[in-house]
Amino acid sequence: MSIRWIKNLIIDGEKSTIEIQIGDKKIGDKCYTRINNEVECWFENIYDSRNDIIAQGLDILKKRLESKKVTYPDGRLYDWQ
Repeated sequence: MSIRWIKNLIIDGEKSTIEIQIGDKKIGDKCYTRINNEVECWFENIYDSRNDIIAQGLDILKKRLESKKVTYPDGRLYDWQ
């Protein structure tokens, strides 16, 4: 089992999904990020709390998408929080 944090966004004008997975039994096991249907990008968490691990995953996604325009479906820029 796992917990998935998922957001539907617009990336460079295309409907897209970003995802962060964290473990449900041991919060820090099996952490990954993914954009759309790509292969998971696993990462070693450096925190113990769910919110901190999600923030770490968001930082990873933000860096990967820094050259792209990322917005909410209504056109507002995504705030990465």
